[in-house]
Amino acid sequence: MSEQVLSRIEGGVGRLTLNRPEQRNAMSVEMSTLLGQKLRDMEQDTAIRCIVLDGAGEHFVAGGDVKAWGRLLTMSPSQRGEDFRIRLGSSFPLIEQLESLTKPLIAAVRGYTVGAGLCFVLAADFVIADETAKFLFGNTKVALNPDMGQTYWLPRVVGERRAYRLALLGSQLGSAEAKDLGIVDDVVAPDALEDALTALTNRILATPVRAAMETKRLIRQSRLNTITTQFSAEVDGIAACAGEADFLEAVTAFSQKRPPKFG
Repeated sequence: MSEQVLSRIEGGVGRLTLNRPEQRNAMSVEMSTLLGQKLRDMEQDTAIRCIVLDGAGEHFVAGGDVKAWGRLLTMSPSQRGEDFRIRLGSSFPLIEQLESLTKPLIAAVRGYTVGAGLCFVLAADFVIADETAKFLFGNTKVALNPDMGQTYWLPRVVGERRAYRLALLGSQLGSAEAKDLGIVDDVVAPDALEDALTALTNRILATPVRAAMETKRLIRQSRLNTITTQFSAEVDGIAACAGEADFLEAVTAFSQKRPPKFG
């Protein structure tokens, strides 16, 4: 099996690539753990000035690994809730690492970014997307609330009212719409993504290290809430949702390749 997160360093830029292209880079427990470790290593490497995160293949990240949910069909409501608590709890070190990074993080996005995968886009300091990019706030479509820090970062990026609309209605945005809302900084043609990344990283590399670190730290400290509090609330919500019939219907409908019929 190939490594689920690839890494390389070029000229002061750390590059991390989510590497499950056959699954549209859907997030597994292994991927979350490995990505957190590699981010931590790059944070500690003084040769790295900024970090770029992208996805292998045609898509950025297709959220959680929904295909793995089939095993939940045989569980009781409390067991399903506990299963989510354990798996989401194991991903919290990654969320903490994203939130505590002192180095600029750039998300390079093509194709779909879905559900839990939005945490990388929302947590990034800069987002460059090509014209194929689509952003789907899909948790409510499978009878779950947003997770992986979405409800922490989303209102801070777009404002509370827009966050309600996007998350509650399961909205999908194209790259231009995402730019209008401030989720994306720049939209480029598919063949111009790498050039745009190079131009941005060159500007970051030209910025004084301490000034960049302090600027990022100060902006982050202006936030009112803590990721720990918000993440805990998300886990509680996910656990409660997983015990509902609507979630069971969502998993069943997915396995039967039909639209779900919620109560």
